Amino acid sequence: MAHATISDLEAWLAPEPAPANAWRLLEQASDAIDGALTGAMYSPEDPEVQAVLTKACVRQAQFMMDRDDETGANSDVQSMTVGQRSITRRAPNNTSSSGGSGVPVGRQAALVLRNAGLLTMWPLVTG
Repeated sequence: MAHATISDLEAWLAPEPAPANAWRLLEQASDAIDGALTGAMYSPEDPEVQAVLTKACVRQAQFMMDRDDETGANSDVQSMTVGQRSITRRAPNNTSSSGGSGVPVGRQAALVLRNAGLLTMWPLVTG
């Protein structure tokens, strides 16, 4: 279940509308947030925590929209050329900013979580 609603995303993006795939973005953003919080101690029923998760989820969805990469498939792309296709990928490493979700956690989402005390370290943020 997503930590934010389409209405939450629309309020954040105003005056721009939410994209057609908003529900899917929010689900994937929630998965990325949950992955980043693996091992963190918090009460998901606490209204203050829920508000933080909603805020982080909306920031993460915007990050995914800005990157135009909701699946994280291009998270390892260093450069790309469209004409005559040319893709250069970064060397693989053993670090992950996604907590296994496949989608990197955006800096603003991580900042929201850290400022609220839910994230006590910085995940590797790409892009």
